[in-house]
Formats: sequence, C-alpha cells, structure tokens
Amino acid sequence: MTRTEVAIVGGGISGLAAAWALHKRRVAFVLLEASDRFGGVIRTEHAAGFVLEAGPDSMLAQKPEGLALCRELGLESRIVPTNLEQRNVYVLRRGRLIALPEGMALAIPTRVVPFLLSPLFSPLGKLRMGVELLVRPRQGGADESVAGFLRRRFGQECVERIGEPLLAGIHAGDPERLSIRATFPRFVDLEAKHGSLVRGMWTAPRPPGPPGAPFHSLLGGMGELVQALVARLPPDSLRPGAAVQSIERPAAYRLATAAGAFDARAVILALPPSKAAPLLEPLAAEAGPILRGVRFASTATVLLGFRREDVGHPLDGYGLVVPATEGLRTAALSFVSTKLPGRAPSGHVLLRGFVGGMRDPQALDLDDTALVSLVLREMRDIVGLRGDPVVARVFRWPEATPQMEVGHLARMAELDARLASLTGLQVIGAGLRVTGVPDCIAEASRAADSVSGAP
Repeated sequence: MTRTEVAIVGGGISGLAAAWALHKRRVAFVLLEASDRFGGVIRTEHAAGFVLEAGPDSMLAQKPEGLALCRELGLESRIVPTNLEQRNVYVLRRGRLIALPEGMALAIPTRVVPFLLSPLFSPLGKLRMGVELLVRPRQGGADESVAGFLRRRFGQECVERIGEPLLAGIHAGDPERLSIRATFPRFVDLEAKHGSLVRGMWTAPRPPGPPGAPFHSLLGGMGELVQALVARLPPDSLRPGAAVQSIERPAAYRLATAAGAFDARAVILALPPSKAAPLLEPLAAEAGPILRGVRFASTATVLLGFRREDVGHPLDGYGLVVPATEGLRTAALSFVSTKLPGRAPSGHVLLRGFVGGMRDPQALDLDDTALVSLVLREMRDIVGLRGDPVVARVFRWPEATPQMEVGHLARMAELDARLASLTGLQVIGAGLRVTGVPDCIAEASRAADSVSGAP
C-alpha cells in the first residue's frame, strides 16, 4: 500500500498540469497513467525532417495559461507564433477555393468592404447576414445549437458555408447539436450586451499595434510541453502503466491499480468522461449516466509531406475547410508548413488532412493505406498534388474529440451537484467544462489549488 496526499488519475495534459501545480506547492502526489506514455492527445513524432503532430498543433494565444506554463518550464525560447503574413483560410465552394473575407471572426463579418466583395456568399446571403444588425436578441437565456444561433443571427447560407465546415474542422462536430453556450460563450455575451454580434465586434476595444498571431506552438512541436513537464516532475511520482481499476472511500480514497493500491487524501480524476464513469459510480451512482452521456467524435489525421515542386497551390495560409455540401470525406486540410515554422525540411511542405468526426464516423473503418489514398484523391486537384508524398503518416483518435451538445452546461451543473459531497474529489478534463489545451491547464491548476487547500 502506497500513501500519498493526492492521487491524479490520467496523464494527459490535464493530469500533467495538475501534477505540476501540486509540485510547485510541495504537495505530495502520484500520477497514475494507464498507458506507457504521458500526454494523451498531445503527441509529436519526427520523420525525415518533418514535425508530425498527431493531435493539437498549437495553443490559442488569447488564452494565456498555455504559454504561461511553457515559460514556467523554461520553454520561452522555443515558443513560435503562427504565420503573421500568410493567414488565409480557404473554403471549398463548388470545387473552387475561396478565401474567407478579411476580418471574418468565425461567422461574424467585421470589415464591410472585404465581406461585400467576397464571392463566397450570394447577394441574398450577404443581405441576410447584413440584416443581423437589425435582428432582435433572443430572450430567456435557454441554450441552443451553434447552427440555430448562426441561422437566427445570419441565415442558412452562413451556416452551410462557414459554420458547418469550421465546426467540422475545429470540433469534428455537428453544428446542429453543439451548444453555443458551451462552445462559443462569447457570442452569447455579445448578443446579450450589444443586441448584435456585428455591433459588438465593432465596439470591442482593440489592443494597440498590429494584430498578433492567433496561435502559438513550440519549435519542435507540442510534444515538447509534455516532455518538459515529465522531466520536471519527480520521477517516483509518475506511474505509467498503472491503470486504475476501482476507487473506494473507506476513510481516505483507496485506488486499486495493476501496480498496487494507493491511499490518498484527495483525488483528481483527469480522464475522458466515459472512463471516469465506472470509477465514480460506486461513489456517486447518479454521476455515471451524466458522464456516459457526453459524446465524443472519432477522427483521424493524415500527415503528408511533399516536395515543394509537387504541390501547385501557393499554400498561402493556414489551410482549407470543406462544407458537407461539397460531398467529400476530407473535412479540412491544414497547410502545416505555412502555418508554423520548422515543420518541414528545406524544399518540402507538410499538409495535414482531417477525416471522420460526427459528419463521417465510418471513415475510421478504413485502413491507413485507404485513408492516405482518400485524402490524396480528394485533395489532388484542389491543391495541385503531383506524384507521391515523401512521408505519409496516419494517427487515429477513436472517441477523442468532445461534443458539448445543447444543454451541456446544465448537465455539468447537475454533475457538480452529485459530486459535491465527495470532499477532496475533483473531476476535470476536456469534454466536461473545457476544451483546448490552455483551458485544460487552467482548470487543472484550479483543481490542484482546491485539493491542496490553497486560498
């Protein structure tokens, strides 16, 4: 039997960040991870000079917790911004790539002239989106889908040509099911405060100087963050290959694992909801159905390295998204070597295709060779691919992308109420209250503060 102050279950970014926060506070902990590697969906590989990101490739700059953690770990010199000069995002429309108008904030046009000149929208679509200034705000405060929100504010064309493809790329989700309050709460706040999203964006204060990079990463990939955390944490507190089989609470919390039993005063459960459910049900039976009800999408990323001369498109942006109406199975293609520096060797480029998600869950039934062939076939004419890639790698993520669907926040409030009596227990991670690396880090820090008794 091993005794510790805090047991952390799950070695993804949430569990690692919680461990780091406890380590800084000199609180004894043990981090139990079922697999033989830490990092969860953050995984970076290197091949033939290419930096291959299996999962997230960057962090949102306007949420500072991710970059702050990098600096704490001594990685400041490794932080790199996304390309400031070539920032186009293309939308496939009838087989042709059309750049999103300059100044578009997701579906919100903030600059009039580029929006009016864009061929992405029809004249009637532009008129309907412009009428958003006159649409009355919704009353009552009930949750609604992202598609319902955008349709109400901007019309159906906005949903089909921007909302659906961007949500398929960002969340691998269905905008008809995703919650606007859980995924884009800022839009709800803008409507409530200003009566119009366009008016709210126009009146929002802008920082002085030119706009900064929207995302940042690390020179050798996001895996450097995981490596730095593991290197700075006490080795004897890290237990890979220690899947937790059960949690009991005779007095302290008792965790049974393949590596032995652990007694802890407090527990931070940093697992996907479906894996947390069977561990929590003996302690709070009502929590199980809530956790099991959080849906996750299955996706695959297809990394393709090419010689520069074998790609005809200028690749002058971050990538492209594909509306469902185009009838393709590739939901998006990221121009990785344009978006971030150092991702491909000299004279080469790196592309990353996205397949699967709620739009096409059967895509993961294909083997790796078929997935590579699918992306190559569908993108060949669109970006002018010639010949074969010099590197091709597929990463599969079964049920790994959380879907915060309509009513999600209310269900999480109910979960918190069911767990309130379990003193010293924190349940965190992507798919509950947060998504994205910075938000997971912030939530993990709050959980560590709670179990350590910090004010």
